[in-house]
Amino acid sequence: MSQICCKCGKSEEEEKIVDGFCLSCYKAEFPLITSFYEKKFNLTACKLCGDLMFHSKWHEVHDDPKETVLKILNEFLKKTKKETDAKVVLIEDFEEPSFDVASKQNLKILFEGTTNEQVPPYQQETNLDFIVNIGVCERCAKFTRGYFESIVQVRSDRRIINNDEQLMITKLVQEMKDKRAETGDRMAYITKVVDQSKGGVDLYVGHEKFAKIIAASLADNLAASTEYSTKLKSHKDGKPIYQSSYCIRLPYFEISDVVSYLKNNYQIVGIRQGRAALMHLKTRELKTLAAKESHPDYLKVLKKKDQLKKFIIVALQSPNVSVMNEVTFETIDIDDSAIFKDHKDGDEILMVELPDGLFECKKI
Repeated sequence: MSQICCKCGKSEEEEKIVDGFCLSCYKAEFPLITSFYEKKFNLTACKLCGDLMFHSKWHEVHDDPKETVLKILNEFLKKTKKETDAKVVLIEDFEEPSFDVASKQNLKILFEGTTNEQVPPYQQETNLDFIVNIGVCERCAKFTRGYFESIVQVRSDRRIINNDEQLMITKLVQEMKDKRAETGDRMAYITKVVDQSKGGVDLYVGHEKFAKIIAASLADNLAASTEYSTKLKSHKDGKPIYQSSYCIRLPYFEISDVVSYLKNNYQIVGIRQGRAALMHLKTRELKTLAAKESHPDYLKVLKKKDQLKKFIIVALQSPNVSVMNEVTFETIDIDDSAIFKDHKDGDEILMVELPDGLFECKKI
């Protein structure tokens, strides 16, 4: 006996019958989704930075706000009550949300799947209200009122901070901000920078954890020491709130200085990632110290770079060489092992005067 659809009366000759329904009626009776996770898709946009909040969590918006909306929407749709194999195949294009005024629009979403293995996959179009409210995120609210939890102070020992170090500090801080942003740390910001006219710089940091990361990175990369302190700032709900300070003190030595290391004399020819590169003044041997040895406890400054003197090679007569001080015009005969090879008469060289003689230094 021929089966017929219990709803529309079609026979199985006209259309396949499954569980008493033709395929057309089956799709209507057994929808792929029964309800959305919530009746409306609500977001809040920060009017200052444009970031979006969903369920009390802020999501950073980069170049394409729509991309961020779709990412959040997919999270929303994962919680939709639907058949196991039903999936989203299309989200109709929508308008980019405004960050100035609240807005509302309707999203058309197409699902595809089946509720019965005897029924071929079919589609279901649904509508969802998309609402964007306007507010201010916690980060922007704190940033605009100058909120900070910690200060990172960069200072130097008995000298000014040179231009290369200033550039290095700026570069390192920016790199750390970018890295923390990638992890979703929204409090990794610096609310204020105070330049102490090369005597140092003060960074007012939004979050204590980020300040600690900055301090550790600067100390490691600049061969600096770190001092940590706290002071009572206020009380909240009866609990004390402390403000921390990190003092990053750059060493007295810097690139081009002449130092003593393990009773031998060297010139510092580089500092990279907190490790000092040295050149032995007698043998010209190069060596790079470990970070823990690139420290004032190990490196004692004999001459600062501005104490190095310029000389002119007057006569090269191996094994001796005559050099003349450019300022005093005094001529001195020294062993030619004290200067680099491949020099010729008339060359200008940079030398350091130490108790055991004159030695040529690199021009850096």
